[in-house]
Amino acid sequence: MQPDPLAQLRDIQLPVPISWWPLAPGWWVLIIFAACLLGWCVLTLMKRYRANLYRRQALIKLSKINTRQDLTSTQKLVLVFETLKRTIKTAYPEQNFSSRDLNAFVDFLQCSCSAPVFEDLPEDLNAMLYGKSTETETNNSREFLEKLLVSANNWIKNHYSQSKLKAETLC
Repeated sequence: MQPDPLAQLRDIQLPVPISWWPLAPGWWVLIIFAACLLGWCVLTLMKRYRANLYRRQALIKLSKINTRQDLTSTQKLVLVFETLKRTIKTAYPEQNFSSRDLNAFVDFLQCSCSAPVFEDLPEDLNAMLYGKSTETETNNSREFLEKLLVSANNWIKNHYSQSKLKAETLC
């Protein structure tokens, strides 16, 4: 009797599995590029966050002005314009836009923002800001103050950066 030929067969020897380490040079280039890109993104976001600190502080100041109950409408109005002037001084330190007269200041606010702001201001705004107000608060002055706060918030959020303002025609 002949021996069984199938009994003489042996298993196939498989090659050693391919290791994932060490990486090919292409992977090293991709890892270095991704790390540089991630570092650049982090630095850019941190720079933008720090550059907009004055905006966040001004918005907090406006919300505090709006929530204070011990102030009259005239006092709140003065504080809103004071906050806007401080914000302009921080946003555009090389120019003196905050030292302009009130009408020129409001015109600059309107020209330096991408959104429409400060459109329905009363004619006697100078008197409201700098004159003695003996009138009691009315719904009209409260509505005006609310519109002014909304416009101030919009301006702070949407005003042009200093580099874009230089590119635009100055008001």
